[in-house]
Amino acid sequence: MWGEEYIHEVQYLRVYIGQLRNRLEQKPNRPSLIVTVSRIWYRLCTDI
Repeated sequence: MWGEEYIHEVQYLRVYIGQLRNRLEQKPNRPSLIVTVSRIWYRLCTDI
Protein backbone atom coordinates (compact mmCIF):
# COMPACT_ATOMS: atom_id res chain seq x y z
CA MET A 1 0.00 0.00 0.00
CA TRP A 2 2.78 2.45 0.88
CA GLY A 3 5.43 0.99 -1.39
CA GLU A 4 8.47 -1.22 -0.93
CA GLU A 5 10.56 1.51 0.73
CA TYR A 6 8.30 1.19 3.82
CA ILE A 7 8.33 -2.60 4.09
CA HIS A 8 10.19 -2.50 7.44
CA GLU A 9 8.03 0.26 8.90
CA VAL A 10 5.05 -1.88 9.91
CA GLN A 11 4.88 -0.35 13.38
CA TYR A 12 3.45 2.82 11.79
CA LEU A 13 0.59 0.83 10.29
CA ARG A 14 -0.13 -0.80 13.65
CA VAL A 15 -0.26 2.62 15.34
CA TYR A 16 -2.62 4.01 12.68
CA ILE A 17 -4.90 0.97 12.92
CA GLY A 18 -4.96 1.35 16.71
CA GLN A 19 -5.92 5.01 16.40
CA LEU A 20 -8.67 4.16 13.91
CA ARG A 21 -10.01 1.46 16.23
CA ASN A 22 -10.06 3.88 19.16
CA ARG A 23 -12.12 6.35 17.12
CA LEU A 24 -14.45 3.97 15.27
CA GLU A 25 -14.99 0.92 17.45
CA GLN A 26 -17.44 0.78 20.34
CA LYS A 27 -15.05 -1.64 22.09
CA PRO A 28 -11.54 -1.02 20.68
CA ASN A 29 -10.09 -3.97 22.61
CA ARG A 30 -12.62 -6.28 20.86
CA PRO A 31 -12.73 -4.88 17.32
CA SER A 32 -15.53 -5.75 14.95
CA LEU A 33 -14.98 -3.16 12.20
CA ILE A 34 -11.23 -3.42 11.62
CA VAL A 35 -10.28 -7.04 12.18
CA THR A 36 -6.78 -8.53 12.22
CA VAL A 37 -6.53 -11.56 9.91
CA SER A 38 -3.41 -13.71 9.79
CA ARG A 39 -1.41 -13.44 6.55
CA ILE A 40 -3.71 -10.67 5.32
CA TRP A 41 -3.15 -8.22 8.21
CA TYR A 42 -6.34 -6.20 8.42
CA ARG A 43 -9.83 -6.49 7.03
CA LEU A 44 -12.53 -3.85 7.07
CA CYS A 45 -15.87 -5.47 7.93
CA THR A 46 -18.69 -3.66 6.20
CA ASP A 47 -21.52 -6.12 6.83
CA ILE A 48 -22.85 -4.30 9.88
